[in-house]
Formats: sequence, structure tokens, C-alpha cells
Amino acid sequence: MKKLIVLTLICVVCFTKMKAQCFVDTATLNQSYKELIRNPKTYEREKKFFDSFPSSWVEYILTYQYYPGRLYFLDDKQVETFGNLTLIPDSIYCDKLINLTIGGKWVADYPSALQDMLHRIMGKKTDVFFARLSKQSQGYQLRFWLFFWSSQLYPEDGGSLREDYPEECEHLKSKMKVKYPDVVEIMEIALPFALGEIRWNKFDELFPHQYFKN
Repeated sequence: MKKLIVLTLICVVCFTKMKAQCFVDTATLNQSYKELIRNPKTYEREKKFFDSFPSSWVEYILTYQYYPGRLYFLDDKQVETFGNLTLIPDSIYCDKLINLTIGGKWVADYPSALQDMLHRIMGKKTDVFFARLSKQSQGYQLRFWLFFWSSQLYPEDGGSLREDYPEECEHLKSKMKVKYPDVVEIMEIALPFALGEIRWNKFDELFPHQYFKN
């Protein structure tokens, strides 16, 4: 009986720790978002919203992804607002975006919105992104670029892929190959593996919903 009680307590502690690590405080996120919308362009409010925004791919999916039987339960403008923050230091901002995308892949709606935002900000803060990526391990860099280039295959169109991504890759290469050759090499390696990787299967349709049923 004592062993059962101890085992139960261990399970409760582990679940509580996992929940704390994987779930965002959506009440704080919503409140900080509303405060920022009411009083934009203030560092304190941007920082509060920035800190409460998801910091990992798991947090992002569990916060914003669609769940069967319910609507998207947070304002879709939050992702757009995060992409328009201007008062957070660039290095801190880019670090969070890099960490946020590790392990991700393209899916319609919120993951797609995050990827679109990432490409837009990469165009504005290219030097900062490459500088911060250069401090990461090669494996970490590769996982970032796999999300950055992740895209859907369209069999109905004869298997066409996004033509703009190879062009963007060449553009980034031309700008960064001298200063960050190692990062550019990993970026190029990731492109053919991620381009057109999404082909919709049963797992894609279910994840992460089957793990968080009511």
C-alpha cells in the first residue's frame, strides 16, 4: 500500500512538472495581449506579452492549434502582434523565435502563420538571425531550417513545390556566405529535405489531438 501511495505521488509530481513545462499560462497571455493592444509601443507591455508568449514548439501547438470539437480558443491576432514587436532587443527576439520553431513543421493555420512571420522577420533581421544561429550546434541549426523550409507537396498539381523557397535560399546565401559560411551550408542542406515534406497522413491529422482528448 505504501509503495502504491509513493508511486501515485511520484506520478502526480511528474505530471505537474510536465504540465508546467508544456502549457502556457493563457490567462496571462491573453491579459498581456489586451494590455498591449490598449497601449501599444510601450516596452513594459511588449516585454510582458513577449515573456508570456510560447517559447517552444510544444507550447505553441498546445496553445494555438485547433482541437476537434472546439474552435481555436485564442485570438489569432496574437501571433501577428508578436511578429510586430519592435522594442524587444533583436538578439533576444531572434533567440526566442529560433527556440520556438525547433521541432516544428508546416501545418495550415497557426503553424503556417508562424512560418510566414518567421520568413518576414528573417528578411528584416537577417544578420541577427545568422549571428544567433552561429552560436547554436549544427543539429540545432538544422532543425531550425527544417521548419523554415517546411512546405506541402501538392500531388493534384503534379507534385509542384514552393518555388519561392529555393529563390529565398539563394538570396540568403548571397548575403551571408562570406560572414557565416557554416550556417549557410546547413541552411542549404535542410532545403531539399524540408521542401514538400508534408504529404498529409493519419499522424498529421491526429497530432497532437489524440494525446489531449477531453
